[in-house]
Parts: sequence; C-alpha cells; structure tokens
Amino acid sequence: MRTMNRRQALQLLAACTAATAGAPILRALPCAAAGLPSLQEERLLLGTIVGITAVAPSAHQAQEAMDAAFATINRLDGILSRYNPRTPLSALNAHGQLHDIPGELQTVMEYGLELHKATAGRFDMTIAPVLDLLERTQANPDPADLREALALVDSGRIRMAGGHLALAQDMAITLDGVAKGYIADAAAQTLRAHGIAHFLVDAGGDIRAQGSPEGHASGRPWVVAIEDPEKRGQYPTTIPLRDGAVATSGGYEHPVGATTHHLLDPRSGRSPQHVRSVSVIAPTVMQADGLATALSLMPPREALRLIASLPGCACFLVTASGGCLASPGWPA
Repeated sequence: MRTMNRRQALQLLAACTAATAGAPILRALPCAAAGLPSLQEERLLLGTIVGITAVAPSAHQAQEAMDAAFATINRLDGILSRYNPRTPLSALNAHGQLHDIPGELQTVMEYGLELHKATAGRFDMTIAPVLDLLERTQANPDPADLREALALVDSGRIRMAGGHLALAQDMAITLDGVAKGYIADAAAQTLRAHGIAHFLVDAGGDIRAQGSPEGHASGRPWVVAIEDPEKRGQYPTTIPLRDGAVATSGGYEHPVGATTHHLLDPRSGRSPQHVRSVSVIAPTVMQADGLATALSLMPPREALRLIASLPGCACFLVTASGGCLASPGWPA
C-alpha cells in the first residue's frame, strides 16, 4: 500500500522441510509428497506483489477462492489506501473529518490507537506529515519545517465516536503500518469462507498461513524464512507456520535518505538505528504488521519486554551490529 517496492523481509522457502536445504525459493511451493493439488498465483496489488497459494480437492475450487480473495484485497485497498484520492482515508486527510466511517477503516484505526497506547506513542498513525516532508526534501528538511510537521503528530488528538472521525487541523493519517496486515487477514478469511482449509497468503512479506501445503492435517507446515537485511542471500532463521501470521519491518526496505527510512520516531522525525529488521509472529497479520513497525522504533531490550507481555506473540530482531535476538516463544 505504500510503494511499488516489494517488501522482501520475509521470503518463502519450499513448503517441504527437505526442500530448504537447496537454493532459496521465493515462494511457497507444493510438497513432492502425495497430497491435494495446489494453485499459486501472484498479482501486483497494494503497491507490492501479493501471492496466494491454495490447496483444494479441485483446481476450480482453489481458483474460485483465490479470485474472491484478490477481490477482497482490491475492495479494501479502495478504503484504506492514502495514495488513492478516492478512498475514505484520503477524504479524511483532505477534509479533516469523515462521517459514516466504514467498518473496516474503524477497525484498523482502533487497533492503531490501541498500539499507540501500548507502545507509549512510538507507533503513531499521524506521522504522515513528517513522512511526506522527508520524502519531498529527500530527508533533508528545513529544521523549522520539521518542527512544524512534528507538531501535527499525536494520535491522542484523533476523535472517533458514533461513526464520525475527526482530526485536528492539518493532521493526516497513514495506515501503512497496519492496513496491509488487516487486508491479508481479510483475504485469508475469504479463502476459509470458500472452503479452503490449507493456504498461504503473502502480501509482500505480511504472511498468513493455515494448514499444510500437502492439504491434510498431518502434513508438514508451511516454512517461512527471514531474509538477511544485508541481502547476502542468507536467512538468519526459518520458522514453521501451521496456523498463524508473521510480518517483518526493516529500514532497508524503503530508504528515504542515507540514514532515514520509512520507519520514523514520532518524537524526532528521524529513523532509529537500533535494529536492522524486526520479525513478529502474532495471531493475526494486522497485529504482526503493526508490532513489527512499532518494535523497529524501540531499543532491543524495550522491544523484547513489550513482546513478552503480549499473549501469542514473539519476535526476532537483527540488531544494528548484525546480532540476532529472539524473544521467548520464537520457534527454535
């Protein structure tokens, strides 16, 4: 939803554990072992490459379900994108208020506000004016302009009640840190509604998996590899996923300047340099997406303390020095 650059922080290895010993594969593939047939398709959506793999008794059922899931993604992008001037979010940013807020936008906003509180303000949806300023100036803004943009950043000033959403003057919202995860969750729900029990949704690295690539309960899990931020073709860790979500954030994904990227501290407008990437496992992709963004803005010890307090969540950090830190609960 943010740029046309594909988030490459999470790359898929072969679905079979045995296949991981070979050259890295950039998508989920069906196991060679006997099982149900699978269909895999990629489309350019949300400013990235979205891939869906569905395992079903028939190719017709899998294709029908995937088409419905892609339609869900398109519909929600038409609500939550700030780059499309016709979306409700763009209308909110243009006019400062929105009546009859769509339920999907309200859900994402409510989680963003919850995450804002849980992270002591580190995650802030109102960072949009600062991000826009840095992109316009190639990360070299006039100090006075930066101070003016930072004065607009405060999710605590968002007012949402009775289907009405209002921002203070000149504020603007970006949902880049949570919307793609929410949309991936919705795509997964669409697949389930069409009778698909074994699938993988990869929305540019925001991943939701269920079941097995073999299509039966005793089959091997999906396998996901965390990419090396230095792009050396290495994978610091791989994880099995049978029913869950994982997302990664890293400053290397969308650089704005030499030391500035899309992950910004709302207090300073600068990009923290504590970690190179943060991967999060969570019950939903929206949670994983939002937490990966928020933890990227924290020192490692603070990030580990926060994730330990959240049920069903775990994280894996690649630090600025190249070290790796895993929270309790992260798969060995």
